[in-house]
Amino acid sequence: MQEQYFNGIRFTIGSGRKYFSNSGVTPRYMHRYVWEFYNGEIPKGYDIHHKDGNRYNNDISNLECIDTVEHKRLHGRNLTEEEREWRRNNINQNARPKAVEWHKSEEGRKWHREHGKEVAKNWNKVTSICQQCGKQFTTKNNRNCTRKFCSGACSQKYRRQNGLNNIETICEICGKTFITDKYRPSRTCGRSCGNKLAWQEGKTIHKEN
Repeated sequence: MQEQYFNGIRFTIGSGRKYFSNSGVTPRYMHRYVWEFYNGEIPKGYDIHHKDGNRYNNDISNLECIDTVEHKRLHGRNLTEEEREWRRNNINQNARPKAVEWHKSEEGRKWHREHGKEVAKNWNKVTSICQQCGKQFTTKNNRNCTRKFCSGACSQKYRRQNGLNNIETICEICGKTFITDKYRPSRTCGRSCGNKLAWQEGKTIHKEN
């Protein structure tokens, strides 16, 4: 076991450990403690990196605060074969058995149930843009029938504006041919004929009564 001192505190490193540490201080790792002593609290999402790659060199001039993702990338790239082998063994002997145990626990089974529901809810879905109102909406990724509209109202509005619902029919009053909506068909070609039709039907009802 080796030891180093900083600010009157003893830090040690033993077999199988990567950094000097002291369980009685916060933070417990020496390189983090040294950096915080000079610079204050380490920002969330950042790590303290040994610039020269030597974890025994905990002088402040050798320490820098870098993004956690970048820190992991640096160490992954610079690992020796011995360190890679140690990591593989650590995963196989410690991480995986614990993971299996957790997945079999009640907490793990509960997580899988909730996760399964979430996956099923969002499975095979894509994001589309409504061709009528321009809003974004979620729909199923069906190659044979891809939705183009966010709602039935937008679909019908688009069809009316583009004449897709138009049909030809004959006015019941004047006999002229005119265009109307097949889903909401009109019986007359205009207001004048419509008034006449209403008058005729009103007169018929009055006679019947």
